[in-house]
Amino acid sequence: MTEENKVTALVNIGQSKIVEKAYDDLLSPPAKNVGTALSTIIEIGNTVLWPIKWLNERTRIFFQSNLKKYEEKLNQIPEEKITIVPTEISMPILQRFTYVSNEELSNAFVKLLTSASSTDTLSKAHPGFIYIIDRLSPDEARILTYLKKQSSIPRIDIKYRDEPGKTTFNYVALNETGLERVIELNNPDSLTLYLDNLVSLGLISLQDYYYTDLEDSYKELEEMFQERINSFRQEGIEDKDFKRRISVDKKMYLVTNYGHLFIDACIE
Repeated sequence: MTEENKVTALVNIGQSKIVEKAYDDLLSPPAKNVGTALSTIIEIGNTVLWPIKWLNERTRIFFQSNLKKYEEKLNQIPEEKITIVPTEISMPILQRFTYVSNEELSNAFVKLLTSASSTDTLSKAHPGFIYIIDRLSPDEARILTYLKKQSSIPRIDIKYRDEPGKTTFNYVALNETGLERVIELNNPDSLTLYLDNLVSLGLISLQDYYYTDLEDSYKELEEMFQERINSFRQEGIEDKDFKRRISVDKKMYLVTNYGHLFIDACIE
C-alpha cells in the first residue's frame, strides 16, 4: 500500500492521531505476516472497518493487544503457508479487536483469525463462528477449552419418590456434572445455564445414554451427594422400600460434529 493511499484512507476515516497510530500498527514492518494475511483489508483503505471508536484511547489499547497476539500466532506459521484472510472473516474480527478485552474471548477471535490465515486451516474457518463467539461467556469458553481434550461430560439426576406408586419425583441432585470441580469458573452457580447455552448454539448435545467408560465419573458424582442421599434414607428408615425408590439417571453431554469444527478453529 503506497503512502498516498495510506494518507487517503486516514482522511476517509478521520484524521485522529489514534487512528493513524492504529493504522501504523497494522502496517509496520515487524508485522509483515499480518500485512500479508490482511492485505485485502489494508488495500480497501476507506472501509467502514475503522469506525469512530478509534477516537478512544482505550479501544486502541485493546486493538494493539489483540493484534499483537495475532502476530505472535502468525509467526508460528511458515511464511509460504500464510494466505489472505477472507474479508467476511477479517473485517468483523478486527472490529471486535477494538473492544473485546476478556482473555478467553479475545483468544477465540485470535485463534479463528489465525486459522483463516493459513492454507492448512483456512477450510476450517467459517464466518459463522464469529457470531458463535459473540454469544459465549468467558466461562463457556473455558468449558470449550476443557472439551478440546474431553469430548463428553457426564451428568446425573438423583431422584426419589415420597410414596410407593407416586408418579412425581423429588430431586436430591439435578443436572449435576461436577465441572465446577475441574474448571475454574467465574460464576459456577450458572453452570446449568452455560451448558444450556452451549446446547442451544449446537456445540454440544444432551444424550439420555452414556458411555460405560464414564462409570468411574458417575461414581464420583454420586459420592458428592452421598451424605444427602444417606439423610434421605435415614428419614425413611421405617419404610423398607425407601432405599429402592432412590434412583440415579445417568446422562451425558457430547460435543457435536459442529462443536468439534468450532473448537478446532477457535479454541486453544
